[in-house]
Amino acid sequence: MDKQLKILIVEDSKIDAALVLDEMKVAGLEYISRRVETPEEFRQALIDEHWDVICSDYTMPRFSAMVAMKMLHETALDIPFIIVSGSIGEELAVQALHKGANDYLMKDNLARLVPAIERACREVSERRSRKQIEDLLNETENSYRRLVEGIRDYGIFLIDTKGNILSWNIGAERILGYQANEIIGKPFDCLFTKEDIEKGLPARELQLALSQGRYESESNLLRKDGSIFISHNLVTPVYNDKGILSGYSKILRDITERKLAEERIRQLTEELEQRVRERTAQLELVNQELESFTHSVSHDLRAPLRNLAKLSQILLSRKNEQLDAESRQYLIYILESSQQALQLASALLDLSRVTRATVDKHPVNLTQFAEEISLALQKEEPDRQVELKISSGLSVYGDPTLLKVMLHNLFENAWKFTSKTQQAVIEFSSKQQEDGQTIFFIRDNGVGFDPDYAGKLFKPFQRLHSDEEFYGTGVGLATVQRIIHRHGGHIWAEGSINQGATFLFTLGEQ
Repeated sequence: MDKQLKILIVEDSKIDAALVLDEMKVAGLEYISRRVETPEEFRQALIDEHWDVICSDYTMPRFSAMVAMKMLHETALDIPFIIVSGSIGEELAVQALHKGANDYLMKDNLARLVPAIERACREVSERRSRKQIEDLLNETENSYRRLVEGIRDYGIFLIDTKGNILSWNIGAERILGYQANEIIGKPFDCLFTKEDIEKGLPARELQLALSQGRYESESNLLRKDGSIFISHNLVTPVYNDKGILSGYSKILRDITERKLAEERIRQLTEELEQRVRERTAQLELVNQELESFTHSVSHDLRAPLRNLAKLSQILLSRKNEQLDAESRQYLIYILESSQQALQLASALLDLSRVTRATVDKHPVNLTQFAEEISLALQKEEPDRQVELKISSGLSVYGDPTLLKVMLHNLFENAWKFTSKTQQAVIEFSSKQQEDGQTIFFIRDNGVGFDPDYAGKLFKPFQRLHSDEEFYGTGVGLATVQRIIHRHGGHIWAEGSINQGATFLFTLGEQ
């Protein structure tokens, strides 16, 4: 033993007490001791000190071991009690052991004293450890029971292996309406509706919980007053310390309000979706009608506009002295306006065709298209000096016809707005994003635009420059945007006044 023992000796003989202590000294035990020989001294010693072991003579003139053990038991102190006697028969020794003595020895044979003390102290230490564990488990169990019993939002109860209710917390009482004394001992299937009982749902809950380790479900349950509510249930098997099934725990919660709210949300969502479908169908019909109208108007307007332009040209080509200078100027205005209207009608017709056309995707070489378009622009204005930078290997998967219209409009736009730039540069290339998406761009060093008005660039008829500055219909970029959108892509513009413009676009998944 590695600590100093505290020994209380109950002995009227100083010599016998010294022999006991000498035996311990010979064994190398460190100790402090106190000798008492009366009940009063014994009681006071128990109050004054916590003793590791008590060694007592069996009988003394004013005291005895049996009386000392009785006094010790009354204090509820767990101290090893060893009887050391000069004359004790076997019958008295057995009786003493039944009364609580840990061991007994004869004074003429103290060889077993130290082993007896060590064994008794060890047993007490183990007993105290078990007691501490038991106390902790009991406190934990009591705390858990108080916690479970105090929960109000969840019904929690135990069910035995036969399906009878064993416990009932305040939450179960509040939700289901039964007091504990009304429900404990009854089969738990009394909480189910008649229909679910006929379907075997109560037994099925326990079977599934046992086979799966737990069973979670939603079902209708019956309150004491006969009303039905929707319950969320969790059933779990419970095993004892030997691993044998002892029953089941069931935790339930009233989710009626939540389910009603979910149903209401579902109904509202369906109503909203129906309204959206109806509204979408109406919008699609309106769009179709608008597209059809645009196509019809732009198509039907071209013939009278073309005739108007031709007649104006014929009149202007004749030398008619009756036609004064002012009339000739008006004819010029008529010709220019009719030509402009004709171009606008053609642009609207192209826009309508883009919207109505079927997208037929194939591999497309954008580099080749760009080179062909730029060559055509140079032939139209051979006197212009424009540096064209077109990257090689620019290819996508899309509709060749629509993509060529899209590129033609973007190049024509860059060509037009660099017309007043002395050393014009137009670049067509691409760059790779971190997510692997390819962004194509056409960049120029022309007049640019005010970035505050970038949102107007792709709207039909929204122009940032007057006809006197740069002629146009205001439909080209709208056509470009529709083509790109029909390919699942996106287009945007970056630029500033007199600092050029860059149009960037993607073409969806390739």
